[in-house]
Amino acid sequence: MPKAGSCRFPAESTLTTVMNRNSTGVLRPLFLLCFLGLSFFAHGQDFQDWPLTDMSSFRPAGGNWSVCGDVSAVLDADEKFKVEKGSGILVNLPSEKQRSNLVSVLEHGDLDLELEFMMARHSNSGIYLQGKYEIQLLDSWGKQYPAYGDCGGIYERWDDAMPEGQQGYEGYAPRYNACRAPGLWQKLEISFQAPRFDDFGNKTANAKILFVRLNGQLIHENVALTGPTRGGGADEVAKGPLLIQGDHGPVAFRNIRYRTFGGPPAVLSKLKYEHYYTENDVTDPAGLSLQASGPAPQLTHGLISSNEKFLLRFQGELEVKTPGRYYFELAAYGWSWLKVGDELLLDRGPWTRTASVVLKAGRYPFELRYTKTASWFSNGLGLYVAGPGMRRQALHAESSLPPSPNVSNPIYLGFQPEPVAMRSFMDYQGPRDSVSHRITHNISVGFPEGVSYGYNLGKGALFQAWKGGFLDATPMWDSRGDGSSRPMGSVLRMEDAPCIAVLGSEGTAWPGEWAEGSGYRSKGYHLDAEGVPTFLAEMSGLKISDRVAPVDGNRKLERRLQLEGPAPSGLYCRLAAGRRIERLEGNTYAVDKRYYIQLPEKSTLKVTVRNAGDWQELVAPLGGVRELAYFLVF
Repeated sequence: MPKAGSCRFPAESTLTTVMNRNSTGVLRPLFLLCFLGLSFFAHGQDFQDWPLTDMSSFRPAGGNWSVCGDVSAVLDADEKFKVEKGSGILVNLPSEKQRSNLVSVLEHGDLDLELEFMMARHSNSGIYLQGKYEIQLLDSWGKQYPAYGDCGGIYERWDDAMPEGQQGYEGYAPRYNACRAPGLWQKLEISFQAPRFDDFGNKTANAKILFVRLNGQLIHENVALTGPTRGGGADEVAKGPLLIQGDHGPVAFRNIRYRTFGGPPAVLSKLKYEHYYTENDVTDPAGLSLQASGPAPQLTHGLISSNEKFLLRFQGELEVKTPGRYYFELAAYGWSWLKVGDELLLDRGPWTRTASVVLKAGRYPFELRYTKTASWFSNGLGLYVAGPGMRRQALHAESSLPPSPNVSNPIYLGFQPEPVAMRSFMDYQGPRDSVSHRITHNISVGFPEGVSYGYNLGKGALFQAWKGGFLDATPMWDSRGDGSSRPMGSVLRMEDAPCIAVLGSEGTAWPGEWAEGSGYRSKGYHLDAEGVPTFLAEMSGLKISDRVAPVDGNRKLERRLQLEGPAPSGLYCRLAAGRRIERLEGNTYAVDKRYYIQLPEKSTLKVTVRNAGDWQELVAPLGGVRELAYFLVF
């Protein structure tokens, strides 16, 4: 059984391949984590921050647009915001007389865009890439089956010449409804490829949405856009501005970042190869028998017919025309080695790895070595590079990198007509954690309403909740597996710490673990008639029952704790922790405006927001309390 511990994923340098043994005992790479290379390649060019100190980044607009210091939604009213003076947030407050759209000074072709947005209740807006292609923004909170017009959808195209009811076409719904509640900050990530035109202005390739992520959930991938969406006009362009819809309802934005592409590609030239025979996984050709050599028109293993016992050595020149940091991903089904200029980027190592280096504009000596001594998997060699103004680019022949022989078929667990409780390890990194850690006593619970949560039996901690799919069990059940699963959806991460603790005083720091001698013991859980688990624990004679289940569809999780027996002095419950906790209307508290904690209307629980260093905590004393309940809203 794997040992619990922490793992760190480097932001730069080499990402080593996770190794596993197959059923024959042979070491093989476990490709379940290869997607980490994609996040590494997100640094192919640094993002630029969009200044929101004033409106100078936008063309003159109506008075409905302005910058402010803070914004909150009025939760019991439609299309209403409260704003505070300041800067850093772009807000739209439309009125009968002021309902204009907002157009950027920036004009873009290929673009990566990241931002956070907030919707008022029942509000509507949209982001038009190049002013032509709309990604919908809408308060779609709680909707189980989203359409193209819901939050994150790619809006439909329109043809007035078609019969009534058939004018709209080619709208694309998001894969999941990852929309959060009104008044919460939501993150949107868009990667866009502009349409291509020849020298005569004829379109040669459609625009494309490479991906859209909403609150961390991939909702679109590789969607071709045959023309502008409704409201985007008729003509397409190589470059155009961003347009934000302002004629419908209140919307706010912050932390806008972008990067544009279109820089010259990197070029491999003067390439030659040497083919050596080897019976060992070495990447140094010294002492090996040379089998063949000559010019190499492309970087490819196809220059030889061997399936084993070879070392291929490529030498040539790599030209880059823009100075900056370049990111390389080397994929070799076997062992490899990479050097650019005087920099040894990747020493001898297996399978897919990444590294980066700062280069000036110019030509650099290039050398790559690829070794393979086993025949039970196919040959494969590929090299990608990304850099300033340049998206990820293949430097190899397309046929040189077939699908990996060891990519696992995914094993997904879906929702069932009744609640599902699944025991597995869970690798988890909370909002204050610098590294992830393994939760060995995790129970993941999924409900047919499409909402799930993770519960740490060892601590009595409700540490995460999510909407979307249920679980990816591939790392647990593929081959021998490692015992872990992953949530499939838009995840709300909270604290992996006990929700109940004994404090020496009101100012005592909240413990991250149960202390030795606390007497805390998990007693497992039982299922009620509906299949909902209630988690059981004891602490020095105090019996604790903890039930978490959805209410109001998938909009809320109700947590209900019951205490029975003698309660120790100084017993507290911590309902939430965050950098800023604000009390809103009624018994509702906004935690970093990432989620809400809501107490029942007639609750008599005495809650307090207390400071804990740079963070705040929502706590309640439990002296004399036998039952408490609250709602998690996200």
